[in-house]
Amino acid sequence: MTPGLRTHKAASLRVAIAEGLPSEMWNVTREILDVHSTNPRKGHATALLHEVCVEADNWWMTLIVQVRPFDDGMTLEQLARWYSRFGFNVVQESPCLMARSPQPPKIERIH
Repeated sequence: MTPGLRTHKAASLRVAIAEGLPSEMWNVTREILDVHSTNPRKGHATALLHEVCVEADNWWMTLIVQVRPFDDGMTLEQLARWYSRFGFNVVQESPCLMARSPQPPKIERIH
């Protein structure tokens, strides 16, 4: 999974190598540095994070994020709930750090 900027409509986020972790984890972990939308509450950031989670699953990568509210956005608790919808779990309370393990593909029955 290549680090860098990802965008979807009015939303953007940056994926980086998690250099705060031991170097042996750099090939299996990526950090989401920030998620931003210039047009909030339209689902753009949600769609973008979903795309990034699928990409991480395809590369079998763990994602981590330090949850930080912006002054004009959701609270820490709201953001933590939002990330949990994508499979992120709190691994550290203060500062709030969440991680998401790669998910195996789901096989759906088609008729």
